[in-house]
Amino acid sequence: MERETTADRTRFLTIAKASCGELRTQIYIGMEINYIDREQGKHWIQETQELSAMLIGLSRSLKS
Repeated sequence: MERETTADRTRFLTIAKASCGELRTQIYIGMEINYIDREQGKHWIQETQELSAMLIGLSRSLKS
């Protein structure tokens, strides 16, 4: 939120949301190869989904 313009802030929130999605993909892969415990992985996936929703909400609030 240190960016000077709303457009810049919104852009970086979009990047953060994409990074969250990338993390979710890595969690799925880790679970698939049994590197991440399934229950822990499910918890992290839920957290990343919640974070993505928060980022969307913040982005929408900046646009309005």
